[in-house]
Amino acid sequence: MDQNVRAVVIVGGGQAGARTAKSLRAIGYDGALTLIGAENHSPYERPDLSKACLLDAAAMPPSVIDAAFCTEQRIALITARQACAIDRQQRDVLLDDGTQHPYDRLVLATGCKPRRLSLAGLDSRRVFYLRTLDDARALRPRLQPGSSIVIVGGGFIGLEVAAGAQALGCQVSVLEAAPVLLPRLGSTIASEKVLDHHRRAGIDIRLDTRIAYVDGTRLVLSTGEAIKAETIVAGIGVIPDTALAEAAGLAVDDGILTNEFGETSDRSILAAGDVTRHFNPLLQRHLRLESWQNANLQPEAVARTIMGERVAYAEIPWLWSDQGDLNLQAAGAPAQVDMTVQRGGDSTGVSIFQFACGALVGGITINRGKDMPVIRRLLRQAQPIDDPEALADDSKPLRAFLRAGAAS
Repeated sequence: MDQNVRAVVIVGGGQAGARTAKSLRAIGYDGALTLIGAENHSPYERPDLSKACLLDAAAMPPSVIDAAFCTEQRIALITARQACAIDRQQRDVLLDDGTQHPYDRLVLATGCKPRRLSLAGLDSRRVFYLRTLDDARALRPRLQPGSSIVIVGGGFIGLEVAAGAQALGCQVSVLEAAPVLLPRLGSTIASEKVLDHHRRAGIDIRLDTRIAYVDGTRLVLSTGEAIKAETIVAGIGVIPDTALAEAAGLAVDDGILTNEFGETSDRSILAAGDVTRHFNPLLQRHLRLESWQNANLQPEAVARTIMGERVAYAEIPWLWSDQGDLNLQAAGAPAQVDMTVQRGGDSTGVSIFQFACGALVGGITINRGKDMPVIRRLLRQAQPIDDPEALADDSKPLRAFLRAGAAS
């Protein structure tokens, strides 16, 4: 352990910030530890906000750490406070209540903020976003049987909200500006299957469609059609919350730039979670991830760096999305795909293998999550798959494609 680290301050009270604090105590850090969050809640996991918390007004997302844990572990948890400035020379953080918090190591886990929908004539009281527990609680009463809900954006959050609203009896429309759903997946097969699933469930999904203008409770679309929208949910992406880092002069480029150890351009300041664009040694490039996996695992590498260890954060990216009775998982981060192999069918679920220049670079499962653990191992093994087309043969166990030593 670095004996010079006697005070650690973490800015960001979400999963990544709380996991950093938890990891520090778990691996033996015994110094002062302060966790600062902008929300008036103890840290929690976000995936349930678009699922269980919309279906049940009384549901609570899983807690990461609570007040009792913080007391037991001597973590000073400060909620409902914003960090305003970082003084890198004096090494302290200024909060909006005027208090200053000195640090030897500072961790920025400020996450992301939703992109705002901007349309002339739009009544902001009918527009909702979904990033926090308070957002979910504000939206839930609007999801009444028969109410018209329009979701702008056909990404993961938009489709999860659409499935939940449809299950509650709402009349749901999804407007997606791109010609396909989930274009980031890089798979037309996956996009078409997800689209077909939701349309068969009764959700009105319109591709290549934008809102031209607003007329009261009607949205006039780029197609010339008009649809009713008592409630609008904007799911048009997020922006990494880098304002604090930028004002402090840290290197920022679509997120706070870090190395594989979580260090920023100032080695006394580290970063974790959605706000980072970190170097991944497995992929040999920087990338920014908005996922539970990243918020859960990257903080451990950051904590070990603070403790004086040099353990690189090197994971194959993986995420999932539960959209009603559709489970979608994706692994890898393919920059390009030149060949696709499909395994399974409508009755058994589908696994999709993405190749570039003969190498497996990504995998997607739709209602076939049993394949994902093996797909993630296949992505980690260095040797190529000898016969990629053989992956389509569902009678051959997927584990048979693992090299010796990669099956564990």
